[in-house]
Amino acid sequence: MSNISDSILSDAMSYTRPADISAKLAELREHRPICLIEPDDVRPFWAISRYEDIRYIESTPELFSAEPRAVLILQALEEMNQARFGDIMGVKTLVHMDGEQHMALRKITRDWFMPANIAKMRGHVAELAESFITRMKDKGGECDFASDIAFWYPLRVILQLIGIPEQDEAHILQLTQQLFAPEGFATEEKDAMTVFMECVQAMADYFTALAEGRRATPKDDIASVLANAKLNGELIDPFTLTSYFVLLATAGHDTTSASIAGGLQALIQFPEQRNALLDDPTLYATAADECIRWVTPVKHFARTVLADTELSGVSLKKGDTVAMFFESANRDASAIDRPEVFDVSRKGSKHLAFGHGRHNCLGMHLARMEIETFFRLLLPQLQGIEFNGEPTYIPSHFVSGLNSLPIKYKFKD
Repeated sequence: MSNISDSILSDAMSYTRPADISAKLAELREHRPICLIEPDDVRPFWAISRYEDIRYIESTPELFSAEPRAVLILQALEEMNQARFGDIMGVKTLVHMDGEQHMALRKITRDWFMPANIAKMRGHVAELAESFITRMKDKGGECDFASDIAFWYPLRVILQLIGIPEQDEAHILQLTQQLFAPEGFATEEKDAMTVFMECVQAMADYFTALAEGRRATPKDDIASVLANAKLNGELIDPFTLTSYFVLLATAGHDTTSASIAGGLQALIQFPEQRNALLDDPTLYATAADECIRWVTPVKHFARTVLADTELSGVSLKKGDTVAMFFESANRDASAIDRPEVFDVSRKGSKHLAFGHGRHNCLGMHLARMEIETFFRLLLPQLQGIEFNGEPTYIPSHFVSGLNSLPIKYKFKD
């Protein structure tokens, strides 16, 4: 049993030490797979760490609801959000809702992210990937792969789909980082809660203006589809519409960025896996999925128990919160074969990095294709690649990954 506090799981800064998080999850998975945690500043929750329990919760929305608490945040921030936005989360995206509203809203953009449409995008995504590989070449053999390349490539893909101009990319990236990791932007003058509140307001301002523009002049993009979509004959209300844009513009790139950066880190760490891809290019698709499992960018989601029940012999009460820790599920040897091994040839992976059931990730086909495309184009061009300093990690217990990954490399002549 480790001496690391259970409360580490809801402490954003602790995720800058991923080895500590992994050690705590391994301990809970082995000894206390359904564990009540009562932090000082976050409302109590049951930490769920085993694969089958998490899969069951995700499969049973009639008993475990995404409303009203989809993510563990500071209790003080919940109260501030409730007072200002009428919702404890501050946003109400697809991941924060269940039932008919969830299904109806998801349907509005679903076709854009289905395999048939993703297949049509392959050529263009390859062009974008190649442009960022060229950026690597222009860096002269050294770069911070996370902040120079991985943050930007998936961002450009999703923002082009939405219809957001290239000159606004830096603004959206900063807002995304503030939304998911406000602790990383806190100062003596501005605490994390203030950073979060100002970020949500800035996003509301930006996406409200975008929607108004697309209502006046529609284009062939997701922004126009959303801005003009109707539910029950009415345009989507401003709070829900802004939240929808926030989901697409943030989760639509941040998780993929984390998987690409963490995937390259693994490919450097395990050169035999890099060689396996070069020897057999048919493995790039499974490698992309393995990068996603290995990194598991979404660290947790929470659900509210709707009726007294039992989960693997543990009694849960109506109103309790369960928090599903997906990294733990993806390291559970009872469900994943050799989970501690990074294996680019892993076939039929049943990882839960995209969630499961009704809330499985809308953009999962796009994410896989972006990762596969990037490494398929990058790796054959490299003569060598190695680490060039210590990596650092984003302080977020919700969506997290590498903040910096210094590397040195040489391209073939």
